[in-house]
Amino acid sequence: MALRLAACALPLVLGAVAAQPQPLPPITGVWKLNVEASTNPDGPPPPGAARGSRGGGEAGGIAGGSLGAEELRRFNAMKTQFFQAPAMMGLQATATDFKILLDPAKNTGYAHKTDNKRQAVATPVGPAEFRVKWDGPRIRRELETPETLHIVEEYSVSADGKQLVVTVKADSRMVRNVLQTEIRRVYDRQQ
Repeated sequence: MALRLAACALPLVLGAVAAQPQPLPPITGVWKLNVEASTNPDGPPPPGAARGSRGGGEAGGIAGGSLGAEELRRFNAMKTQFFQAPAMMGLQATATDFKILLDPAKNTGYAHKTDNKRQAVATPVGPAEFRVKWDGPRIRRELETPETLHIVEEYSVSADGKQLVVTVKADSRMVRNVLQTEIRRVYDRQQ
């Protein structure tokens, strides 16, 4: 009888253990860029600014779409902003929020909900929509601009908690060759 009760209770106990929230990885902290350990932290050297389909050439837009001069200016400014690695950054991550402080002197940064819902954000170079979520032990932050620039950043911490790795991928429905090589930034924990 006791064996039957234990067998019946085991799934309930295992379900309760599985339902417990997992501890968050130690992403919260102050991080300093380690250029030597990084791969293209500021992105690859650009062959030139992106051009719309009217511009032709290898960096031109795909068939069926084009960007005007002002759209291309915003596209390239946004790309430059998000391809450039911050030398230092502060991160605060909870189960529901993700905050990035890029310049403590100017108090500039971003605050997001980690619910994977679109959030309209005004950036220094124009509007963008962000979606942020926990993806297992890492945070995935996606942004898309009205000019179809799509950037995905993933933030993960090393097993010992001493380094943060940020990978950046980018593409566009309107402009070819946005990013053809890996951007992998490694940051060392400062606090």
